[in-house]
Amino acid sequence: MKAFNTTICNLVLALGLGSNLLSLPAAAQQSVPATAAQQQQACACFEVKVVGEGPAVILIPGLASSGEVWQSTVEALKADYQLHIFTLAGFAGVKPIPMQSWGEGYLALQHQAILRYISEQQLDKPVIIGHSLGGYLALALAANAPEHISAAINVDGLPALGAMLGQSSSQSTAGAGDSKPQLQRGGFDPVAMAKSMANNEQWQQRIVADMYRSDGQTSGRVFGELMRADLRPQLASLRVPVLTLGALQHGAPYSTPEQVQKNYESQLANAPAAFHSFAFAHDSKHFIMADAPEWLNQHIQQFLSKQQG
Repeated sequence: MKAFNTTICNLVLALGLGSNLLSLPAAAQQSVPATAAQQQQACACFEVKVVGEGPAVILIPGLASSGEVWQSTVEALKADYQLHIFTLAGFAGVKPIPMQSWGEGYLALQHQAILRYISEQQLDKPVIIGHSLGGYLALALAANAPEHISAAINVDGLPALGAMLGQSSSQSTAGAGDSKPQLQRGGFDPVAMAKSMANNEQWQQRIVADMYRSDGQTSGRVFGELMRADLRPQLASLRVPVLTLGALQHGAPYSTPEQVQKNYESQLANAPAAFHSFAFAHDSKHFIMADAPEWLNQHIQQFLSKQQG
């Protein structure tokens, strides 16, 4: 699995660096702590597009992705649900949050901003659906704020990315610093990176375009946060239904589908079976909405129907 770990680390880091290939030391600078009031005032944490009517569903994309990744899901759900489609700050052309306003970090800031949005918009316990980074946030909200949401769907996100990549203590301190010399020597091929995450050529172009429209410092630092984050102990506190949808070709060709599924089951082992379930897209890479949109939307619709029933 070492080759797989190194490759995925390089690819995700490349996605985080964006078009500027910023240096990791710059990306890893510590932000000045901000008070909660300052954070709330300074944080334009996401852009939101609202479509449809009915029970509220929040859709959160991943690192350096636009809310447009949910287009097919929006088409499948908009007749029955009110969809709040997010694009997070710093990604896909949305203005980044000033780093001095991050306080405890981007993930914590977004977590609180989503809860604030739910309160301000008077949403009645929405379902949270997130992909990748958005999947992490969906899991975090389900584990830590069950009184504010009714359910969550985690689309190919992990509660402990750094643990999956087998980071040593020195690597976790530096984010993914060991990958920087490789990127500086040979650069990176964004098309090759996109091909590792989706089979569909149009989607590969979309992934690359979103990457180049994203703020490199935001993406690099958020990737570092994800490498250090570990939700696994908190998953034992799940008290709302959660569905994890995994992509079994995400590790190809370095990892078999069986290995990918086993890793998912291991990472989410603390989640009570009464509240957590799996489904796996056997032929899909990371962007399930690109490779298996009908499968994805069918599972989402079935899960939402159960919550309404």
